[in-house]
Amino acid sequence: MGIINCYCQLVDPEAVRAELRHLKSLNVDGVVVDCWWGIVEAWTPQKYEWSGYRDLFGIIKEFKLKVQVVLSFHGSGECGSGGVLIALPRWVLEIAQENQDIFFTDREGRRNTECLSWGIDKERVLRGRTGIEVYFDFMRSFHMEFRSLSEEGLISAIEVGLGASGELRYPSCPEKMGWRYPGIGEFQCYDRYMQKNLRQSALARGHLFWARGPDNAGYYNSRSHETGFFCDGGDYDSYYGRFFLNWYSGILIDHVDQVLSLATL
Repeated sequence: MGIINCYCQLVDPEAVRAELRHLKSLNVDGVVVDCWWGIVEAWTPQKYEWSGYRDLFGIIKEFKLKVQVVLSFHGSGECGSGGVLIALPRWVLEIAQENQDIFFTDREGRRNTECLSWGIDKERVLRGRTGIEVYFDFMRSFHMEFRSLSEEGLISAIEVGLGASGELRYPSCPEKMGWRYPGIGEFQCYDRYMQKNLRQSALARGHLFWARGPDNAGYYNSRSHETGFFCDGGDYDSYYGRFFLNWYSGILIDHVDQVLSLATL
């Protein structure tokens, strides 16, 4: 993870060549490369710096290997022996100092700063852009920068990050909040944008009192049978429970539909 620094410079080209030479001798077909939003658009909105990735792809091409690209819209925790921390873009973190509701939020009001809440997908809170527009602009910039490498077959696949750890999921089980397996985790829908969406959905159903998260769904390390919501015959199967779970999963499905339709475009 540390091969490209926060200024999008390739740190040690010769070390990369040595590693790729070794991989080539093992008859691998190619490598996976994370393109981090927090590096490429780090400093200024819509100013994209791809130089380190351009250099890296050039070296990979020398070895006639293929690349699977991952467009990573999340931040990483410290990982690997290098302990490299890749945050979200600096300008996003500046916005967050004034507005913490751009992040997923649990019932206690604790924020998860690993990725943006899907609640802002259609909200112009990112210096005049929505979450979806930010992802689209980044993908379009990547496409314009590296289109030729896709056409000539160097880039064989592109994966699109869709949530926490790049996966299409809510950050329901964060270890930094004390979660440990096999705890059930907690709902992450308490930022004001998700709450506004929930209220609109409840109003549309004619049940404004449904505009709330369940108050008996336990805590990060609860087991399902210990909660009034998830236990056998629990509230998950009530009219309200079905409404809430349909809304909660619908937010996730809307997110992937929008991001991937724009990726296809």
